Amino acid sequence: MRKMSNLPLSGLRILDFSWIIAGPTAARHLALMGAEVIKIGSSRRPDPSARGAPFQVYNQSKEYCALNLSTSEGLDIAKELVSTSDVVIENFAAGVFERIGLDYQTLKNLRPDVIMVSSAGTGHTGPDKDYVAYGSLLQHYTGWNTISGYGDGEPIKGGLWADPWVGMELAMVTVAAINHRMQTGKGQYIDFSMAESLTASIPSSLLGYQMTNSLPVPSGNEDPINSPHGLYKCQGQDEWIAISIQNATQWESLCGTIGKKEMSLDTRLSSPEKRRNHSSEIDTVITAFTSGLSAHKAMEILQDNDIPAGPSINIAQVYEDPHTIGSGYLTPQTYPNGVTRLMPGMPWTSNLENSFHLEAAPEIGASNLRIYKELIGISSKDYETYLENQIIY
Repeated sequence: MRKMSNLPLSGLRILDFSWIIAGPTAARHLALMGAEVIKIGSSRRPDPSARGAPFQVYNQSKEYCALNLSTSEGLDIAKELVSTSDVVIENFAAGVFERIGLDYQTLKNLRPDVIMVSSAGTGHTGPDKDYVAYGSLLQHYTGWNTISGYGDGEPIKGGLWADPWVGMELAMVTVAAINHRMQTGKGQYIDFSMAESLTASIPSSLLGYQMTNSLPVPSGNEDPINSPHGLYKCQGQDEWIAISIQNATQWESLCGTIGKKEMSLDTRLSSPEKRRNHSSEIDTVITAFTSGLSAHKAMEILQDNDIPAGPSINIAQVYEDPHTIGSGYLTPQTYPNGVTRLMPGMPWTSNLENSFHLEAAPEIGASNLRIYKELIGISSKDYETYLENQIIY
């Protein structure tokens, strides 16, 4: 693995015991910013995400070692790795890491300035801490899914956006803890609640309920403030364009662009509140304009007139989008089997040369030799014994 000494987190070692999406996403961001991230997993209980494509993104640029933590020898090896690491990340259910024998106090005894980041569905304290929770469930548990969708049936099903969201917040708080340690010399324990993170992202609904004592309801593609705001049918199979009018100037421009200037003079439609009362009428007029154009052509016309608009594109179009390709966000990655795929990088650029470290996700055990023999000095004889006894496994 290449050394990237010019990157912001170069020189930091992070021990990543996390799995599935949220924790690995956090560690991925840290790895791309230059940290040496050592992922620990086991064939005894494989990372469930290893069966699918997401694993190849969430574990980019990491080392990957096999280790059976259910054995005393495996636990001793883990502790040796902790003693050489700056940060430890885990996202098992509350209490699991403690039962294994890797609680914060144990880690602190091994390395006094260690930073331990522990993420769980509802955190590690409180009456709900022992609930089994995944991101898709937490979107229901925190009220998100009751305010999403159209409100004409059951709450929408959970997706997977919560975990990457949480992963980015975990990366942020980890960098903050690293900065704190640089200033004070002190490590810390961070107890992260996915549920609280999601709840914090819907302040308007929470505060609105407190002020009005009325439950917020799903509004589909409409917006509680801006109007018109929605998706409009375009020419072609399943082609749509999103339009969001934010102010009076944009409303006037939209009316002129679609050939309905008189609508901007209609007192019935002079404010967002009034336009929402006539949304069906307005949407019909807009659709008459967009339905004769492709989504991209409609976007070009509207954007040229300073109207916020964008096509609703499918996954194939994402990968073929000239902007996404030209920005360098999608980067070719070659895997051990020789296959090359376009993989996501970082959603920002820097004027630094080689501003992030991007390598293909490894296979389990790919770093065993370097980490166990070179880094912590396990002898060849002991290494073979550990392999035979499924300790390194």
